[in-house]
Amino acid sequence: MIKAVIFDYGGVIKESRLFSMDIARIFGVSDEEIKKVENKISNVGNMAAKGLISDSQLFEKISKILGKPLPEKGADMAQKFCIDNFVFLPGTIDLVKKIKALGIKTAVLSNVSKFGADVIREKNGYDDFDKVVLSYEVGLRKPEPEIYVLAAKKLNVQPEECIFIDDYEGNLEPAEKLGMKTVLFKTPKQAIKEVLAIINK
Repeated sequence: MIKAVIFDYGGVIKESRLFSMDIARIFGVSDEEIKKVENKISNVGNMAAKGLISDSQLFEKISKILGKPLPEKGADMAQKFCIDNFVFLPGTIDLVKKIKALGIKTAVLSNVSKFGADVIREKNGYDDFDKVVLSYEVGLRKPEPEIYVLAAKKLNVQPEECIFIDDYEGNLEPAEKLGMKTVLFKTPKQAIKEVLAIINK
């Protein structure tokens, strides 16, 4: 019996955006320049998502990678830019509410930095969920199996009593190995259909 549904966030609840492309606009560099150092920026972003560096350290490291100073109030500019361009995917929050109406618990399980989480909080983006497990807060990232176990534990359910939804297939494999049912998110309509089919089995 399914007792909980666990959602990835970016690309599932909200439209996914490439952080590196936002960085290009904040630092005033071209997308082509960003692409040359995208792996380095991604690595720094992963460190922030695991809580290994602070937001200020994140922007300092990106500044060094690009060889450009962070504009005055650059972090504030970045946050405003991300908030202004934040878009919920239509239908997914309705699914969350529908699941809760069935008496099934819901949670977010997301690889995110404090910066990214603060943007979501500004949009009240976590308010509809019973539990929120964020990588930067717990020091673990998907696809590390421990973070899936932690999410189930916070919901007070067993992994095999959960459905896990993510738009990246590599993040589904550890969940499946733990016994969770999984849904690869492609569109809200497809995900809603698959999740309700599993619940109603």
